[in-house]
Amino acid sequence: MRCKFWALGALAALGLMLSWAARAEQQVFFEYRDPARPDVPIKLEGYLHEPQQPNGKTVLMSHGSTGGKREAIAESIKYLLIGKMLNREGYRVVTYMRKGRGKSEGVFTEESGRCDRRSLEAEVADAYPQMQQVVAQVRERYGADKLILMGHSRGGFLSTYFAGRHPDLVLASVNLAGAWSAFCEGRNGGFGRSVLDKAASQFKNNFWAYFENDSYFASTTFNDPNYEWMSATAAKHGIVFRKYPQNGQADGHSTPTWKPETWRADVLQWLAAVQ
Repeated sequence: MRCKFWALGALAALGLMLSWAARAEQQVFFEYRDPARPDVPIKLEGYLHEPQQPNGKTVLMSHGSTGGKREAIAESIKYLLIGKMLNREGYRVVTYMRKGRGKSEGVFTEESGRCDRRSLEAEVADAYPQMQQVVAQVRERYGADKLILMGHSRGGFLSTYFAGRHPDLVLASVNLAGAWSAFCEGRNGGFGRSVLDKAASQFKNNFWAYFENDSYFASTTFNDPNYEWMSATAAKHGIVFRKYPQNGQADGHSTPTWKPETWRADVLQWLAAVQ
């Protein structure tokens, strides 16, 4: 009889664990209406990572570019490692994919392949209203007054940019190896630098995390391999800058997503102190 009750208890515990696992990572969708075609709703795919013990704070995670890999367009980006890490600390984590990425509807037009400033401004102008509408829906859906914005690569750049434009909606912004079109930086008078510089001047609760041996910032691309410009700009505006090792990754640009333990302690301590 004792064995029977133990078995039933074990099955019940397993059921709860499986139920929690299914609930902790859920596919969700957001609606986007392009300002040029507001009559045509576009469904954007996302994922919700719910913590077991919520701390009342919600993180909106934004993805980067395809890195020139066309097959990456169809990939649903969940940021499982980052989501689980932040869940353990009580943070709700929401990810979303901009139009044409993963299972998001619409046409993927964000990466034009052109380097002139006008083209890059148009790319950012395409991504910005998508984030703006998702932010509004996340705030309403989950009862969050201010969000923590976090992003990798283009997503980090976009998080910094959005926070600068809407400081009233953002508690903190975490930029992980953020850049827009790093390979274009020397061809357009420093488009990425000018946007990051202005945004950092407009919002102070910024944490910029960059990583050694990141090909996106090499002398042949963004031309800041030692992050001299990044660190000086952060210092000028009184925001946090940290440089981390690549931690076994072939390219430091993948370190923040595949090895989030690299930056975990610093960012969590900083977030806990942000008011």
